[in-house]
Amino acid sequence: MSTTAGRLNTRRDRLRRRILTAILGRIDNRERISRATALTAGQQTANQGNGPYHVPGSPHRRDIREDRDGVPLLLHIRTVESGTLTAIAGANVEIWHCDAAGIYSGYQRYGADRFPALISLTLRRFRPTDNTTFLRGQQSTDRDGHVEFRTIVPGWYTPRTLHIHVRVSLDGEPLLGTELYFPDGFAAHIQTLPPYAARGLSPYVNAHDIEIRIADGSPGSWPTIQPTPDGYRADVTLQIRR
Repeated sequence: MSTTAGRLNTRRDRLRRRILTAILGRIDNRERISRATALTAGQQTANQGNGPYHVPGSPHRRDIREDRDGVPLLLHIRTVESGTLTAIAGANVEIWHCDAAGIYSGYQRYGADRFPALISLTLRRFRPTDNTTFLRGQQSTDRDGHVEFRTIVPGWYTPRTLHIHVRVSLDGEPLLGTELYFPDGFAAHIQTLPPYAARGLSPYVNAHDIEIRIADGSPGSWPTIQPTPDGYRADVTLQIRR
């Protein structure tokens, strides 16, 4: 691609992002989010599918960071059946998310600031560009339904708020595909720290996120965040109807 063409594409992407940001700014998820942060026993965690950046065959491991730099995050997930809240033992829990610069392994060519291809985004599937696996992993739940992943707080990319994808299956059958979200205040703080600060504050926040709107606030997808000596810990219980 010539330098002129590259500059033209960059200007187009900036214009598209400005238009998209203005459109998303008309969304107000705040009331929906306030209703969705806690579930009753009979409710289910929001099912949002796998999203466009899923890659089958994530490594089985607890620490998924590889060489990615970022604020350490210890993610505790518990899977239970909605209604009875009985632990789901032996379930496969897979997570994946972007790095501090907004890049997904397997899709590094897309870039965090590039305006997404709308058709592929609508179909919720992009074609992988590489075979990297950073910030991807899966484990089986113990008898109490628990798994724990050591990762980093994700960054942001166009046009999404900070999130972590989670997929739960049992005996090869999918049970849940959802996304975990962070409070806007927490996300804003993280973005003042290295290496996140190099990209600046994200224009995309929970209050205006289209996926949160589609999921009606994304019930049950809001971990409890608390500081640790070296970073943060996030705890969430996923309520699943089998």
